[in-house]
Amino acid sequence: MQNQKIIIGIGGNIKSNDGFHPIIVAKKAINLLKNYSIEITEQSSWYETEPIPKSDQPNFFNCVVFANTTLNELDVLNSLHLIEHEFGRIRKKVNESRVIDLDLIDYSNKILTNDEITIPHPRAHKRRFVMEPLAELNPNWVHPILKTNVCKILKKINNQKIKIINQEKLNWFFSIYYLIKQYKLEI
Repeated sequence: MQNQKIIIGIGGNIKSNDGFHPIIVAKKAINLLKNYSIEITEQSSWYETEPIPKSDQPNFFNCVVFANTTLNELDVLNSLHLIEHEFGRIRKKVNESRVIDLDLIDYSNKILTNDEITIPHPRAHKRRFVMEPLAELNPNWVHPILKTNVCKILKKINNQKIKIINQEKLNWFFSIYYLIKQYKLEI
């Protein structure tokens, strides 16, 4: 099979069982993708967002990655679920808090719906935490079903709160975070 261009939405809002912040868990998951024949080509900035639908859950940390793969769409989805499981994600309820969430947003602009998979992701266009980082990477992306540019989609969902995370502060935070974890320091 020839290379397929895919878009993956990544997020989480609770620490892992070993105490790692959701962004660290997501970074580890991103690094694992290559073990499943998924090669990252670009990654968006990190965004902090409120849960959707609104709830008392902690805020989510999200990004989007572009990747290439020779896997078919179902094998990509199954690979994402395996990685989620590896980090302790157990799917019980829709929209629950989670340590990691890996969603197949787009698979080479393909449209497919069956009992096992729906692409593009059926709710991606309703989620600013997907569309905003996607637009950061490719403001010309067009939704395969809606035939609408990502920037126009964003105008329809501008009521969802989202905040880009300052990369410099994020790097500083994780430097300190890793030191605390490495030396098992108490705060």
